[in-house]
Amino acid sequence: MVNKLTAESNLRWESMRMILPEYREKWLDVLGIKRKRMKPSVDEQQWQEFEWLLKEAMTTDLELTFTFWKNGYFLETSDRCTWINSSQGLLHIEKNDEVIFIIAEHIADIRRSE
Repeated sequence: MVNKLTAESNLRWESMRMILPEYREKWLDVLGIKRKRMKPSVDEQQWQEFEWLLKEAMTTDLELTFTFWKNGYFLETSDRCTWINSSQGLLHIEKNDEVIFIIAEHIADIRRSE
């Protein structure tokens, strides 16, 4: 049996065998490895803030930054919301003469663009 403290052993591997999930997540972020994430859940109060912000932005033609979940990854876009389809739960975002459809359930954050 090999002593793990000898020069022939892989000390780096032995010290990195046990790692907390939070540290592993940060390490993967540092390495640039994107991992799929769970769909966000937004509480009722945050939905009310989103509604107020969308209403204000649509009346004054403000540009907003939307953070949304799509296929396990979080994406971000900064554009104007032109229409809200409440029957299907979609937001219509105009971006350079094309329309992006965002499912309302997949929205993680809405904020004013800087």
